[in-house]
Amino acid sequence: MASTFKIAQERKREVVNTYGGKKLSKMLGISHPAVSKWKVVPPFRAYQIAKLGDFDIEYIRPDLDLNPKR
Repeated sequence: MASTFKIAQERKREVVNTYGGKKLSKMLGISHPAVSKWKVVPPFRAYQIAKLGDFDIEYIRPDLDLNPKR
């Protein structure tokens, strides 16, 4: 079974391929080279992408514990 980090890497490629690197960078207000350097989508950027409505943050970053138990 693939690690959740490995899945997050694959999902980064899926997100970038869906929007296109240049278009995604414009949507997020960052440079295209910044997007190109991602190994996985950074947590804040995952939140921003989830707000666009095509992906859930949990789907983009399954390796993050977004609902920690207290």
